[in-house]
This record gives sequence, C-alpha cells and structure tokens, in this order.
Amino acid sequence: MAEVTRRSIAAVFMMVVLLPNTDAGASEIIARQGFYFGADIGVSVPNELESTRTNNGIPTNCDQWLERDTLNDGTTVPLPLEQCSPRTLPGRPNSFDLGTGFLTGINLGYALHDLRLEAEYFRREQSGARSALNVPGDPKQAEFVERSEKINDFRADNFFANVYYDFHDMLSPRVTPYLGVGLGVMRVQMDYSGTSIRTNNRETLHTLGRNRNAAGLASLADEVLSDTLFGYQWIAGMDYAWSERFSIGLKFRYGGSFDDFEDGDNAWKPLRGHESTVGPTPATGANLPVRYAIQADDFNFWGISLNLKYFFNM
Repeated sequence: MAEVTRRSIAAVFMMVVLLPNTDAGASEIIARQGFYFGADIGVSVPNELESTRTNNGIPTNCDQWLERDTLNDGTTVPLPLEQCSPRTLPGRPNSFDLGTGFLTGINLGYALHDLRLEAEYFRREQSGARSALNVPGDPKQAEFVERSEKINDFRADNFFANVYYDFHDMLSPRVTPYLGVGLGVMRVQMDYSGTSIRTNNRETLHTLGRNRNAAGLASLADEVLSDTLFGYQWIAGMDYAWSERFSIGLKFRYGGSFDDFEDGDNAWKPLRGHESTVGPTPATGANLPVRYAIQADDFNFWGISLNLKYFFNM
C-alpha cells in the first residue's frame, strides 16, 4: 500500500484512540462551528476505463530493418523510404475493468452554521486488468498470435475544494445528514503495457501480403503514463456526533473528470524486434521515430468511506 495510504490509516487510528478521552456524555450536541480536521478510509469502484492506442508508425512492409522479400504481386519490400514516412495509423480501442480499490484521504475544513468549506486530498488505487485487443473486421488480425494491453497499478491523487450543506436537527441533535459538491484536479498515473506478437508461419504472412521476415517478431510497450485532469465530485453522507468535538460517519461520493487522459510520444521496446525507428541507419530512417500515444476517458468512480472529524473550535 502506498505511503499516503499508511499515513491516512494512522491518522484514523489516532483519532479513534483519542475518542475515549473526550467528553462523550454530552446529552445534546450543538451545531459545530469553526475549523475541523478529517480523515477518510474506504473503497472506490471505477467505471470501465475506455482507452485508445494511436500509432504514429509504419506498416510492416515499410519496416526498413527487415530483410528484403517479394510479395505475391511481385512487389519488393521493404518499400522505398520516400513512401514510408511515419503517419497516424488507425486507433486501437479497448476497455478495462480496473477492479475495486482503496480510497484514503484527509481534509481540513471550516464550518459556519449550516455550510462547510473544505480542502480535501484523497488517493484512490485500482489493481488494473489485461484485455485482448481485437478489432472487428481488421484484416491485420490474422497476422498476429497475440495482441493485448494491460493497465496495472492505477492511482489518482485528487486535490479538491468542497462545499457542504449540513441538515442540522433533521433527524436528531447527534445525527447530521449532508450534501456536497467539489471541484479540483486529478493527477492520474498508470502502468501501461502492450503486446503484439506476429505469427511464426511465414506463408500466412505471405498470403496476407506481408514481409515474411516479420514472422515471430514482437512489438512491446512498457511505460508509466500520467496526466493531470480537472475533476468534479458529488457527495452525500451522514455524521454521528460521538462527542462535542468528534464525529464519525459514512461518506458516499461519485466523481469523474471533465477532460480526457492523454500521454503520447512513447517508444516501443522493441518494435518488431528492433529499435522504435523506421530504419537502422540515417539513410534508411534512423532519424524517423515510431511512437504511440494513449488516450483514455471515463474516469468516473463511486466511493464509500468511513469519515472521522475533529473540531478545534466550538
């Protein structure tokens, strides 16, 4: 578990330990005023992440690293370099079920009558998933024995400003439901890997019109991707006043991002078994890089957490 998760758990533990030393026998808890500190620990459940890999690359028959071959129609490949400058190739859409993960956070706020203003940091972590990359109708599909992508160790550091409305005395002096909304930024990181392995059957490649010397070669991606996104969250919860200064409750939230995730200019490691360039020498395209970019959206998630608050001023 990340260091921030351990610190948040420690903060919650300290608050729980201190509770017995507070005045828990008050017959009635008045509406809290002033500054407070809070901590959350819980789980997050993300929507299915939609991802598209876009290649700024070259077709197999333009790969100047491969030995020469003759296609069925008599064409000699690799094709001439002037026909093989890197260009944007069709995107590869995919989706990932990242799984339920941890959510931990801390917050500092100020309560004024029924309103609360709050600065919040929370982190959510999802384990990730592997997904086969199958593009219906793509004639290249028969060229490969494996095409897959994996997102692992997804984490999002969130910095939000929240506004709450507390419904004091709606249920009882001690129980306070509330609603809130927040705006902020998300620093999203994920470990990304991609695997594309061509068939070892040279005749299959020949039938498909590909250079037979690409048989069995692999293209591999391995990067830590990151981007900063603007986000929002809707919040609902209920607090129970354990004492005059401490409260414990449940917080529910639904959040997401306004913009899409983008991370580009990533090199293959390797590309068809070699460096991520068009050719091995300056004359054959060593100065022409082959790169890929990842775009992703639907960072929406549900969260539920145990929330503890300590009020400094009463």
